[in-house]
Amino acid sequence: MRRGVVLFITLSVIVSMLALVGVIFSYLDKVKQNSSHGGAIIQANLFFRDTNEALKVLLKKVGTDTEKRKTILSTLYTAPLSIEIEEGNLFITTECHPMNRAVDINWLGYEDNSSMELQYSASQELFDTLVEQYSIENPSLLLEKILLAIRGEAQELNPTRLQAKKGIVSLGQLQKIVREYQFESDDSKVDEIIWEKFFSFDRESTLIDGGYLSAELIAILFEMEIELVHEEWFEGDELKTFVGDHGGSMENYNRMQKLFSPTLIERIHCRVTYGYEDKVYSFGLDYLDEKADRFEFYAEQ
Repeated sequence: MRRGVVLFITLSVIVSMLALVGVIFSYLDKVKQNSSHGGAIIQANLFFRDTNEALKVLLKKVGTDTEKRKTILSTLYTAPLSIEIEEGNLFITTECHPMNRAVDINWLGYEDNSSMELQYSASQELFDTLVEQYSIENPSLLLEKILLAIRGEAQELNPTRLQAKKGIVSLGQLQKIVREYQFESDDSKVDEIIWEKFFSFDRESTLIDGGYLSAELIAILFEMEIELVHEEWFEGDELKTFVGDHGGSMENYNRMQKLFSPTLIERIHCRVTYGYEDKVYSFGLDYLDEKADRFEFYAEQ
């Protein structure tokens, strides 16, 4: 009997020790992951600073020459910049696009603003079309959540924040709103919408960079076949000419033409992807008023 008890105690101790060792290794692995994550964030901040300086120098070289600035920005928008070191896994890729290349989602909040009637109409019509095309089950709930964020009335998960900021200023912010809607409505169809192809996120915008619309947005706004637009549309082309030459609705274009800026709007969003310790990370930034702003870390990809 005594030997049986001793054996049971011994086995119990061994099991406990194995469990403890497992916990320790799990903790050490977590510490390693956290350390790697922290290092990646530090690296992102360094790249954020370097990207800011690179854009500043690039645009400063051409001064106020409108055509040269347009050439630089057009090239930047259509040709991602990539640097790769031959030895090791170090690389960095920067992709930029106009912040105002779509209908601004914040325009949905201008229902009672007579001076922004055209902007409000464009955003509301687009929202209505999307919820119809994707068969969204509770569009009023989704719109309510979007408007709460636009007006700064959304509830924050962090109780220390006394007041939410007004406006939706990033894709990540909208995606969080969409997830909350999906949780409450159990509507999986909302996941099918690629929001950044239709909406932009610049609460200060009043115009759209018409030459950089997505094919999906052009197809909706001007009642065109999406396959045709995908084949024929190239970012940087003249929107009015494209719509007229390819059978799009000129009536719709004429109704909305005041929304399209006659010149490039120098408000830029960039996504920087880089390698760090055999992993890939990315972050976003906005380049406004000749400086980088609104850093957003996207974590491991």
